[in-house]
Amino acid sequence: MELGQNAVRSASAKEITELDGNRIYLGNLNTVEADLKLPLKGKYGSSIQWESKETLFISHTGKVTRPTFGVGNRKVDLVATLTYEGEVTRKTFEATVLQEEYKAKIVAVNPLTVGTKVGEQPELPTVVIVKNDTGSYTVSQVSWDPVLEEAYQQTGAFSIQGKVEGSSLKALATIVVVDEVEKIAAQAKRVKEFKGHDVRLEKESEFGAAMDRFLQYVRSLDDDQMLYNFRAAAGGDTKGAQPMTGWDAPECNLKGHTTGHYLSALALAYNATEESGLLKKIQYMVAELGKCQTALSEQMGYGEGFLSAYSEEQFDLLEQYTTYPDIWAPYYTLHKIMAGLLDCYQLAGQREALDICDKLGHWLHNRLSRLSREQLHKMWSLYIAGEFGGMNEVLAKLYAITGNENYLMTAKYFDNEKLFLPMKENVDTLGNMHANQHIPQVIGALKLFEVAGDEAYFHIAENFWNMVTQSHIYSIGGTGETEMFREPDAIAGFLTDKTAETCASYNMLKLTKELFQFNPRKTYMDYYEKALYNHILASENSQKADGGSTYFMPLAPGSVKKFDTHENTCCHGTGLENHFKYQEAIYLHDEHRLYVNLYIPSRLDWSEQGISLMQNRDPGSLETIRFYIEGGAEATLMFRIPDWASEPVQVKVNGEPCRDLEYEHGYLKLCRIWKRDEIELTLPCSLRLVSAPDDHTLKSLAYGPYVLAAMSGEQDCISWPYSEQELLEQTIQQKDNPLMFILDGVKFVPLYQIQNERYHVYFKLAR
Repeated sequence: MELGQNAVRSASAKEITELDGNRIYLGNLNTVEADLKLPLKGKYGSSIQWESKETLFISHTGKVTRPTFGVGNRKVDLVATLTYEGEVTRKTFEATVLQEEYKAKIVAVNPLTVGTKVGEQPELPTVVIVKNDTGSYTVSQVSWDPVLEEAYQQTGAFSIQGKVEGSSLKALATIVVVDEVEKIAAQAKRVKEFKGHDVRLEKESEFGAAMDRFLQYVRSLDDDQMLYNFRAAAGGDTKGAQPMTGWDAPECNLKGHTTGHYLSALALAYNATEESGLLKKIQYMVAELGKCQTALSEQMGYGEGFLSAYSEEQFDLLEQYTTYPDIWAPYYTLHKIMAGLLDCYQLAGQREALDICDKLGHWLHNRLSRLSREQLHKMWSLYIAGEFGGMNEVLAKLYAITGNENYLMTAKYFDNEKLFLPMKENVDTLGNMHANQHIPQVIGALKLFEVAGDEAYFHIAENFWNMVTQSHIYSIGGTGETEMFREPDAIAGFLTDKTAETCASYNMLKLTKELFQFNPRKTYMDYYEKALYNHILASENSQKADGGSTYFMPLAPGSVKKFDTHENTCCHGTGLENHFKYQEAIYLHDEHRLYVNLYIPSRLDWSEQGISLMQNRDPGSLETIRFYIEGGAEATLMFRIPDWASEPVQVKVNGEPCRDLEYEHGYLKLCRIWKRDEIELTLPCSLRLVSAPDDHTLKSLAYGPYVLAAMSGEQDCISWPYSEQELLEQTIQQKDNPLMFILDGVKFVPLYQIQNERYHVYFKLAR
């Protein structure tokens, strides 16, 4: 809370220390790698003294010494003692200091092939893929031997060598020169989403209830508070609003990112409900941001079209390679703002939002087009400071809307060779890479494939998705530990309170849906369902509409969820959007086919085909789903057969069992002229165990689409003296609650139903 001068004068000394304690902001303490700036004075006058409870890793002055590799990450409590006129308040902050990276020895260098056409000298990659003495793969910088221009003047192939940083081994690249390089046009998606209010959730379902809670929350948010930092940066009137808090506080270098997410949340909510009140909020936010954009240029003297919640200084400092925490990901924040504006245009029809984004795109192109390729790569390689979210995606979208070629060019300035090269070559180098920093970049690659047609971008996205979903996810579908990918199949050793960052699942679901639209494979939606039901749905506070969402979904034994309501973390930002997206992938369609991907109670109006459909579950049953169809047109309905269906499905149409069922790519296919029909689909469920890939004695229990959590305060990993078959036979399903199971007095329920209780998602079997 921000106090005026009169309020400060009337506050007691104790209140001053408490207010100053609440305003202390130290940055992202979940992944500490750099020295911390510990303030010595509070905003309202308190003096602050700091004590580290583990000076080996963080000194009393904030100097960070990372644990050596093999020691593991370390949690350190920092105690701030605030004093004002004899009154004292203490506040404790928990920091996780990341261990140093393994200093690997390079034992092999993967060769490369680079194509070009006669007369054109290609831009050679700045990195190569290397194999380390651990058996894992990563990338290393390379400097190539010079090549005479004559070598590119005729067709053929030749090889060049390069010096690999940190190794005496040589890199080898084969240059293939051809007469002409085939140009590929933009790629249309095979399967499309439904528009706006065409899909509506049934409110009595867990998904409809979650959306409703977040509707209540976004309706209550103060637009002027969301505009506070933008108006302050533009020298305008903040209209008496309270400042933003946490990662969006005035003193934080990431301020503005939550407002971008808020724009997207409003647009998504309006798209789902068509509420006039939400549209008014969108119109107000867009109009006021337009005023800030004008003032930032005309009154503050920044570049024409610039819009942010702070000055251009962070962008200037990044070009000088300034590191975090002196700056904090200015292009990441810019992406959230631009994405929010485009959502307001595309989902809520606000032309002014597109105009603002277009001007910002001009500013962005003018800024980056003057920088060299080497400077751009060095900027993007900076830890946190250079993180840029999905800038390539939003610029590709802006290009598709406006046709401005500059935006396509600028989108490609964000190509990240350290990620894109190994993904294109289908080599998993993800270990110890920041998960959510890179997933949006892959979404951007797929968008570039859509608008520009380069197949390499599609292969990057497809290979990345396969790697993550096959080798880097927990049983709940989430990925990453302390925000980082670990080595392939490394799960058992990384069950901590900082697993499965919610932002990462938000972006993995987005990537999955986009890939499905190009290639409608069942495996995409099997993963989508897993992460949606067991991570995203489980990430919100179901007890009250306070906007609370998890940063991490902790999977350590005896974990407790922590819901962010005021810290305004990245996951609070994506959390504003998550619960307005449940309906996006339930149904997708091409001209004549309807893909029923998710079994979520909902209503669909497929107006182009003159068909309406209602989906619902039988009361008290997860297995039987009913579809009520009205129409008068021929269409093919494609029902996904989930990977958890334990027996062959059963289908009835208008009460009559269907024989000789037809399947295609994992979907049940029903084709006829639909009039007024009822489909009964039975998907048999049974309990099953999901093993950790690196420890087959470590299991999760699942039923249907749900991963079940054992409700227990035990702090060590629970162990049962059973074999797999014995455990499944001993587990009893409650008759009055089909989603509750009992094993030796311990209750298992879906993870989304857990709120403040301690739980175990993984447990041990003795045999």
